[in-house]
Parts: sequence; C-alpha cells; structure tokens
Amino acid sequence: MKEFPCLTTKTFIAFIADNAPLGIHRAGYNGVASLIPRHSGNNLFVPTYAGLNYETIWLPGLPPYQEVRGSKFEPRAEPMQIERADSQSVTLVQPETSHARVSARITFSVEEPCYLHQRIEVTLHKRFCAEGEKNRFRSLWASYMHTPPDRHIYLKTDPTSRDLSDWVGVTKPDHASPDTQVRRLPDGRELPAAEHLAAMNFESPLSREALPPGLDGPLSFYYGLCHDAQLFLMMFKQPDRFRLAYSPCGGGQQPAWSPAWDYVLSLDDAQVGPSYAWDLCLVIKPFEGRADVLREVRRYLKQ
Repeated sequence: MKEFPCLTTKTFIAFIADNAPLGIHRAGYNGVASLIPRHSGNNLFVPTYAGLNYETIWLPGLPPYQEVRGSKFEPRAEPMQIERADSQSVTLVQPETSHARVSARITFSVEEPCYLHQRIEVTLHKRFCAEGEKNRFRSLWASYMHTPPDRHIYLKTDPTSRDLSDWVGVTKPDHASPDTQVRRLPDGRELPAAEHLAAMNFESPLSREALPPGLDGPLSFYYGLCHDAQLFLMMFKQPDRFRLAYSPCGGGQQPAWSPAWDYVLSLDDAQVGPSYAWDLCLVIKPFEGRADVLREVRRYLKQ
C-alpha cells in the first residue's frame, strides 16, 4: 500500500491525496486527506473525504458532466496524480479533462508555525459559451469538516470598521435550504470560542432586508471553530476571485452534522490558453480572538 505525502509544521500534520483511494480514504477525493493538530491527534476533516478538495467545474454553455460510473463531479472522477512531493510542498496535477477541457495544477506548501498554503493554477482549453458572451468560470472547492462543535463560519462584513464590530455567523438549517441564516456577533468585546455558539443560539437570524452587503461578493477570509477551541482560518489572496459556499451537513449527519466550509473560484471572462492562479492560506492554531484573526489576515494580504 502506498502512503500519502506528508507536510508538517510545529502545530499540525497534513496528508495530501490525489484521486486514488487509500485505506478508508475514498477514491475521487483529493487535496488534504487528513489535517491533524499535533496536540489532539484528531483529523479536522471527515476521514473518508478531504479538505481543500477540487470538486466541480462550471462554465456557461457546458452541459452537465456524467461519468460512466455515475459521478457528477468531473475533477473528482478524472485522472489526477502527484507530480512532486518533498518535506515542504506537494504538487497535484490534473491533465486536460475530457468534458470541460480544463487542466489544473495544485500546490500545497507549509510555513511555520501554523500555515498551510494552497496555490491553484487552472487553464481552460476550450470555450463553451455563445459567441459574444463572457466565458464565466466557477469551481467549488470543498472542505468536509469532521463534526466541529460549532457548525457556523464567521466573517467580518465591513473590513473598514473597528476590529470588534460588524462580525456575523453564517449557517443554514439544512443542505437543501435556499435560506442562509446570518446572526450578529456581539460588538466591542472579545469572545472565547464557546461564546460564539452561545451568541448564535441567543440571536435571531437577520431578516432578508437586514442582511449586510457583501455576503455573496468577494471573499478575503472566514473562520470556523473546531474541537479544543482550534481556529480554522481561511485567507484568500485575491478576494475578487473567491466566493463563499457553505453546507451545514455536506460531510454527513452521523454521528453528528459535518459541515462543508467551502470556497468558489471565480472568473467573469476566462480566456482559453492562459493559466489563471488563485492563492489561499489555512491557519490552524488555538483561537485567540477576533483581533488576532484580523492580524493574521492583514499579515497575509500584505505579503
């Protein structure tokens, strides 16, 4: 049996997978098969699935993908391999796919003490939209979280406001629901991890009319809270090329709900031939407050 390449820092161990099955890890799921904080030994992702997983391709004019075995997810079903792996980085490569005609190169690398970087490079080899229309490209990347005690993700809706103002928690009542529930976190004071969920249970969801602007727009970061008050912070280098996606139980409902904390790659007029790049960084460390989250985000976006 082969082994997944392993990337390590002082705070976590990450195993990187292509589309091949290994042990309980299922075929088709790629990216980070296991992400294990050193102090706990518990995989933050659903063990049979993965995180930062290349899931879908959407192009206007492209008919639905249907693989012979029934898969609807082209990146998961098409061939992928590990091109290179060492102690600092692992590169996955997917050649031009048979349906969408998109190729991808995905590199994971680590930075001490608590950073896992992902660089995604995508090339379109065929145009599917009608002549004169913009060739919009969207791709969902899924992180199947393993039964975190708090299913919400948290973000700041007004980055220009004070550090402890204008924060919300986001969830949905179920996977199929079109309604996203948004609740405000208290302004003006720090919250330990456990008080996030208490605040969400106390607050009523905002009405559709009261929803803050920008929830469907460019995405610079979001965070979630895992077991043992671990911060799971996603930061996006090119906010205009990322969008938020979320499911409260995308990773299953047994023994408890496992949410999918996802992101979408976005291009409004992708050209055939050039390579387009997206960069993001995942921070895994003990939660130290929202001001610390913003320090990490500001540090990353200045790089």
